[in-house]
Amino acid sequence: MLEILQRLKIIIQIIGLGERMYFRSLFLFLFLIPTFFLPAIEKTLDTRSHSVVVSISPYKYFVDAIAGNTVKVHLLVPSGTSFHDYEPTPKQMANAANSDIWFRIGETFETHAVASLKGHNPRMRVVDLRDGIDLITLSSEGACPHCIHSGADLHIWLSPKQTKTQVKAIAKALIDTYPEHTTQYQMRRDEILSDLDSIDREIADTLRPVRNRTIMVAHPAYAYFTRDYGLQQLPIEYEGKDPSPRQLDRILREAHQKQVKTIFVQKEYGSKGAYLIADQLGAKIETLAPYTGDDYFNSLRNIANKIAEQDK
Repeated sequence: MLEILQRLKIIIQIIGLGERMYFRSLFLFLFLIPTFFLPAIEKTLDTRSHSVVVSISPYKYFVDAIAGNTVKVHLLVPSGTSFHDYEPTPKQMANAANSDIWFRIGETFETHAVASLKGHNPRMRVVDLRDGIDLITLSSEGACPHCIHSGADLHIWLSPKQTKTQVKAIAKALIDTYPEHTTQYQMRRDEILSDLDSIDREIADTLRPVRNRTIMVAHPAYAYFTRDYGLQQLPIEYEGKDPSPRQLDRILREAHQKQVKTIFVQKEYGSKGAYLIADQLGAKIETLAPYTGDDYFNSLRNIANKIAEQDK
């Protein structure tokens, strides 16, 4: 910088502009440097990758809805895939390695993956979306046994009430990491929170006629959903597996007692037991898609509508 100023003075002296013009030129020079060059310098010093990692697709929906095109989102468990026994591929891990944020939910694979990625990228912020949630523990009736390593049922997104806490956490992490987009993130966060309140009221109205009913499900993914809307879930799986003949007899007796007419299955899990029971009861089979992340609100709406129509 000193050399540049000395050369500027020499040039001004050569063309005969005088000492006064020198100081005026010096002032303009010092003023223009930050105006023209600091944005480029700041961009060069920005070590953020402007990419984030999301473990499962329902939360990718919310990150996309809040952040828009301001970040690139890497999804580890593909939409419509069970996350309980999933292992990310080396390619997925490589793509996620330089991300600024990881939104995790507490699944087993995350523990190993987070340790690996944090070793490579210590500045990565890990946001646990269980924080602040009224969790359903595995000792609770109906909790998903696949979540044994986390200590709590992880299908939290099926409760709009609990999801509001997670949306706030996602928005806060994005704002903290990319403060230049604060206004956009806050506006979109507030819109989503309002939409969650609306879908919560809509589902409550839809399910009011079947309140206190039991729904039979192949996989117990609906503990938060049934807690919110006054239902009970009767799972066919036993400790994450198809039931034994003795367990099947017990489930059949309970299904008769509860007057079950519909059994809800998911494509991500085996449904052998569900079809055996449906055949014995004369019940119909309906497929639900709680793991899809393409349209969170329509997914919840479809689940509620199918449950409300289970006796038809």
